[in-house]
Amino acid sequence: MKTFKYSINENDVKLADFARALALPIRVQIIRHIIENGFSIGKDDLYFADTNRETLIKHISELRSLGLIRMEGKRGNITYHIDQKWFTQMMIDFSAVFGANLPGIPTSYVNMPPSQKNSSTPDDLPEVYPHFGAFIKKHREELNISQENFSQKITINRSQLSRIECGKAAINPDKLKMLAKALYISYPVIKKEYYSYQLAEMIDENGYDESMLASAREKLTYASRRKQ
Repeated sequence: MKTFKYSINENDVKLADFARALALPIRVQIIRHIIENGFSIGKDDLYFADTNRETLIKHISELRSLGLIRMEGKRGNITYHIDQKWFTQMMIDFSAVFGANLPGIPTSYVNMPPSQKNSSTPDDLPEVYPHFGAFIKKHREELNISQENFSQKITINRSQLSRIECGKAAINPDKLKMLAKALYISYPVIKKEYYSYQLAEMIDENGYDESMLASAREKLTYASRRKQ
């Protein structure tokens, strides 16, 4: 009979803590609900109609103490967040333990050397594409999801998705949250990418002018100050 020498490292401890934090179905439900809302959700939106409020508060507090979620804001305007980079890394580490890729993690990323994983995650999105549709196509293909299945996830027909990915049509901004969920990319990142491409196209169509950008920055600064 073979004997094994156990060698527990820091990563093993982190994975064990992560697994323990998700040991109860209600905690899995809480985490899933936050992820489905783009890794960030308002306090009132996190409460489920069929679950006792005190029970939820108890488990949310436990998840906070274990480091899975963090709370931001002041009373009356509280939001809960999950660090997507950290959560993605935990998923990747689990896939390595069980010798199989987990859904939503591109194979190319799982097979990266550890040094690259720590410095780059799907949320970094360093590449620039000719249009937002090409951005969608690249990340959809990395997840090995067909156009047919992906179009169902974001509730549009396949032909419309094909036109969007070819740059012949624009996606409705109302679909951005569903898109974030389907691509496993946080909503703030999807929103930033979408509107930056929209702005780039507007500038390209109307002619680039540095003074125009400077004027726009001034107006944004003014609008930001008015909101404070």
